[in-house]
Amino acid sequence: MKNYILSIMAFVCVVGIFLFAVNSISQRATDEGAEALQQAIQRASVQCYAIEGRYPASVDYLVENYGIQIDNKKYAVFYEGFASNVMPDITVSKI
Repeated sequence: MKNYILSIMAFVCVVGIFLFAVNSISQRATDEGAEALQQAIQRASVQCYAIEGRYPASVDYLVENYGIQIDNKKYAVFYEGFASNVMPDITVSKI
């Protein structure tokens, strides 16, 4: 009986460690995805400025015309443009 209980406890510990590792990897992937999205929006904004001579007024313009894809269920994008010739402030955060 004692060996049976030890086996169950060992199994529970292994499953707990596995779940912790999966959660940690998932969280890290989400963080890296937010950073990658922010960099992609910045690159598309600079590309828009180089091609059109102005920064886009909103991130929706980048989605429609420059192929930016945003997963609105995972990320919130804050895009604040001061003027058409000033680089906008871009912040991407996890939801």
